[in-house]
Amino acid sequence: MRDARLSDIGDGPPRLESTEEALAAVRALLPRFAEFARDTDQNRRVPAESIRALENAGLFGILTPRAFGGSALGWRAFFSVVSEIGSVCGSTAWVYGVMTGHNHMLTRFPVHVQERILGTPGSHISVVFRLSEPWKATPAKDGYVLTGGQGRFCSGVDYAKYVGVNAVIDSGPNAGQLAFCMIDKDRLELLDDWHTLGMRGTQSRSIVIDNVFVSDEMTALAVDLGGPAVGPAAEEGPVFSWPYFAIAPYAIVGAPLGVARGALTTALTGVKKRIAGWDDELLATMAALYSRLSHSDQDIASAHSLILDDLKTVDTVEFAAVDPLVLARFRRDLAAAPQLARYATIRLFEGSGGSAIYQNGTLERMLRDVNAGAAHYAFTDDIAASNYGRALLGLPPAKSNNFV
Repeated sequence: MRDARLSDIGDGPPRLESTEEALAAVRALLPRFAEFARDTDQNRRVPAESIRALENAGLFGILTPRAFGGSALGWRAFFSVVSEIGSVCGSTAWVYGVMTGHNHMLTRFPVHVQERILGTPGSHISVVFRLSEPWKATPAKDGYVLTGGQGRFCSGVDYAKYVGVNAVIDSGPNAGQLAFCMIDKDRLELLDDWHTLGMRGTQSRSIVIDNVFVSDEMTALAVDLGGPAVGPAAEEGPVFSWPYFAIAPYAIVGAPLGVARGALTTALTGVKKRIAGWDDELLATMAALYSRLSHSDQDIASAHSLILDDLKTVDTVEFAAVDPLVLARFRRDLAAAPQLARYATIRLFEGSGGSAIYQNGTLERMLRDVNAGAAHYAFTDDIAASNYGRALLGLPPAKSNNFV
C-alpha cells in the first residue's frame, strides 16, 4: 500500500482491493486527523489537507464502481472507514461520509454523467434535501430553471464540485414529479450561517437557489433514482441494485458511532490516569464507574453490530429480494444505533469528573458532536421505532414515515 502521509499528493488515487486495505489506509491518517480535530471544530471547517489525504489514499472511491476507477468495496467497508475517522474527528467523518455516499447515487444518472463525475478525482457532491417544501423546477429549453430560495444543511459544500437538490417539476409532461438536480456549486450562493452546538467542522451551510438553470442530463426523476443502476455498475454486484435513498443515512451514521468509540477511548485514558497508584480499598469504591464503562462499551458495540448486520444484506442481497419488514428494521436500526452511541457518550461524560467540562477538551467536543450527529432527522427514534412496531403487527407505515 502506498505511503498515506498527508503531504503525499501522489499521481492519482489507488484502487483499494479489500476492506482490510481500506482500514489500513484510514488508520494511517488518524493521528493527523486527531491533531487537526480541535482546529476543525474551532474554525468550523475540515482542513483541505485532510480532504486531500482521503483522496490520495483512494478512500473516496470506496463506493465508486470499478469501471470508473473505484474500489466498489461496499457499504460495510464504507461504514467502517467512517467510524474509524469519527473516533478522532466527527466532522471529518461526516463530510467524508456525505461526499462518498453520493457516488452510489450517481449510478442512476446517464453513463456519460457518471464518467464525467466519478471518473474525475475530486469531483465531490454535497446535497440539500428539503423535506417539507422542495424547490420548483420549471421546464426550459434542454433543462429546467430552479427557484425556491434557501435550503439548509449542505454538508461538505466547501469541497464539493456539485450540489444535488430535490425539486418538484411544475409543468410539462412530468408535472408533479419529484426530480433530483445536480448543479455546479459555483453557480449557487452560499451562506455563512453554520453556528451550531456540534459537528461544527462540517460547515453544513445553507445555499440559495433562485433562477438557476440545470440541464436535462444533470436531472433525474425520483422514480428513476429508485430503479436499477444504469451502465456498468449494474454488473458489479448486488450492492448497486439498492436505490441510494433506501440506504442514504448509512453514509453518515458511522460518524456519531465513531465519535462514541473515541469517547470511550478518551474516557478510559482519563480513568486510568486518575486511578493510577490507588490501593485496593480506593479502587473498590469505583464499582459504579466500572459498570458505567461496561454498559457504554456494550452499547457502542451493539450500535456498530446493528449497522454492520444491516449492511451485510445491502452488500450481498439484491434489493428486489428484500422483505419489506427488513427495510422497516433498517430504519429502526438507523435510528437506534446513534441513540445508543449518544447515551453511551453521555454516561462516559458524566463519569469523567470535572475535568471533562472545559471547553476545547476532547471529551467535551465529542459530547457535542455525538449529540449533533444523532439529531439528524433520519435518526429520529420516535418515528422509526413506532413504525417498526407497526410493521411487526402487519400494519402499514404511518404517513409520517419519511426516510431521508
